Amino acid sequence: MDENTRRMVCRLIAGIVVVDDDLDESEDMFLDRMLAQFGLTSDERDVLFPIMDAKEAAIEFLALPPAVHMEALDLLVQAASIDGRYADEEREYLHSVCAVVGVDPVQVDRRVATLISG
Repeated sequence: MDENTRRMVCRLIAGIVVVDDDLDESEDMFLDRMLAQFGLTSDERDVLFPIMDAKEAAIEFLALPPAVHMEALDLLVQAASIDGRYADEEREYLHSVCAVVGVDPVQVDRRVATLISG
């Protein structure tokens, strides 16, 4: 994954964790781990802005290389479940992304529920 793609995925993740207007400590730590995983420092958190909504996320997700879609979707699912809640706004965000890449949103909802239930 090239640097631009990593930055786009990071922005998508940041979007889903704040879409419900509640950045939980576990979500914030997830963002820091993700940045580190993608070779970005916490000083580079500015790459996460501007935060996108569900519509913008779908457009950005579609712009990702197809080879990255499943990895990025998995990260979004992890991010949506990390705080132990699946907010309606997070569901809408994930469903928007699913729609543009032809993934069944019911399967994604089940995956989130499985992660939340442990």
